[in-house]
Amino acid sequence: MAAINPITSPQQRFLQRLLALHVVKDSTLQDIWQQIYTSSSNNDFLGRNLNDTLSIINRSLKPAFGLEIRSVSMPVYDCSDIDASSNYNNATSTTLYHTIVNCNGDDISKTTANTEMNPHELALFRLILERFVESSQDNNDDENDNDEDDENDNNRKRARPVDRRGKGCQVALSRVTLINLRTELKGAHAGKLSITEVENALNLFVAQGWLVKVGTSAEEANATSKRKKRTSFGGSSLQLGPRSYMEFSDFLIELGMDQELLT
Repeated sequence: MAAINPITSPQQRFLQRLLALHVVKDSTLQDIWQQIYTSSSNNDFLGRNLNDTLSIINRSLKPAFGLEIRSVSMPVYDCSDIDASSNYNNATSTTLYHTIVNCNGDDISKTTANTEMNPHELALFRLILERFVESSQDNNDDENDNDEDDENDNNRKRARPVDRRGKGCQVALSRVTLINLRTELKGAHAGKLSITEVENALNLFVAQGWLVKVGTSAEEANATSKRKKRTSFGGSSLQLGPRSYMEFSDFLIELGMDQELLT
């Protein structure tokens, strides 16, 4: 087995910052890299640039601890007013994200990245991933049906196919839908999470990059004012976040997500 080179002090500080942030945009990580680079002495080697630093750290991190810094590009949507369970194709740009993942397996219950979740929250998160993939497959079936209808209708102009490669699960689910998943938990997890506990769990999932808010659904617009005092989420709908794709890509494919959406 080849020797594992220890990382330098600046690289350690860089790694600690990344760990604390859970998931971070490339622009933010570039700023962090520049701050540490500027404050380091000439004898403390960080790396020639951000990509070089990530490569150097990974060469030590993966064999030593089974961890790896991974990156994924995600679409940025212009969707201030959306419908629940919508399928988004209106991405205006993409953003590169970075996080540290456990390479020893994609099983949610085993990953050390989820130590802040209790077993019931882990079961809920697994159910959320399953529901997103199911909804994505349903939307794909609807798109195929629409394409067939367009082809048979000579009076309608067929829409140009949308390139969905690498755009992930383009489905948003309302907060209400995700909260109601608590009633589908089974076995030792059945009846163990209250509505408030699920709301708190959703806050955690967003804060750690597992899910992202994408707008306010029409379904929840009227209920927002009534629930403002109970939750900071308001009437947002959610999509899978960049960390879910980086940490659990194998699991998502196992559930049936098209691999092209992850590459």
